Amino acid sequence: MPGPVGFSIGYISLQTGLSTHVIRAWERRYQAVAPQRSSNGRRLFTQSDIDRLVLLKRVIQRGHSISHIAGLDMAKLVELAEPTARPRKPTHADSEMPSDITPEEIIGTSLKAVAMLDGNALQRILRQAAATFSRQALLDTIFCPLMEQVGRQWSDGSLRIVHGHLASVVIHAQLISLLNQPAGDAAEKPCVLIAAPAGQSCYLGALTVAVTAQDHGWDPVFIGYNLPAEEIAAARSILGPRMIALSITCRVNDAFMHAELIRLSDLLNGGCPLVIGGRASHNYRGSIEAAGGENCSTAAELVTRLE
Repeated sequence: MPGPVGFSIGYISLQTGLSTHVIRAWERRYQAVAPQRSSNGRRLFTQSDIDRLVLLKRVIQRGHSISHIAGLDMAKLVELAEPTARPRKPTHADSEMPSDITPEEIIGTSLKAVAMLDGNALQRILRQAAATFSRQALLDTIFCPLMEQVGRQWSDGSLRIVHGHLASVVIHAQLISLLNQPAGDAAEKPCVLIAAPAGQSCYLGALTVAVTAQDHGWDPVFIGYNLPAEEIAAARSILGPRMIALSITCRVNDAFMHAELIRLSDLLNGGCPLVIGGRASHNYRGSIEAAGGENCSTAAELVTRLE
């Protein structure tokens, strides 16, 4: 007899903009949703669950507490979500960033701050965004697209190297702040070892992987960037991770990268799953597969692998 069919919690997180930690907490503490369970105990959500969670999020953004609205029916939630329903008292933060601001507007404002080399303004904008959007939404719709825009404007001459460095420093600080606010309970979690391999000097992608892994019940350990295969393998022998995740964001010498991946595979000797992503990773898909690794080129693919 077939088991129940539904969406994974990772998919629900991507669709609603809520972290998996928040979804689990709303289910356990407030019975806001009641997903079915698969034969191995994984949560399975329906489209109705997605609709309900989106409504709950919208009502909470209007100033209501989850503890007060979790048990309401859909009709009442729709009523509370309407713009005329019990608006919350404006605050100073609201005057600076409206609750209905879009990621595109935040990116536009951030780019102006970058162009002026105003790191304090950029930090303030991103900190306010973190209070409005879920962690995964921050990564997918603000942080990553913002750095891509900065990179493009540097390539076409609109921005200088110093602009890219400023943006990187501020976003690095924001990502570290997210990692210092771990989601989930204190139970022992499986370790995922995260690094940027030799030839890769950008590590923001690796930090975004760490935040995503943390939100999906893993203990991420980021060991650095531009690391040779021998150093990654040495860290694996010390930490004993359940998985190794590498970030490749820039295309370098193809023969060099191929050799590094094969050497790492030989050193690991099949003892640990190897997942490799990043915006340039698709250029090395053949090398990744030859090394026994898996290429996860999107956030959704990474979430599926983490689950």
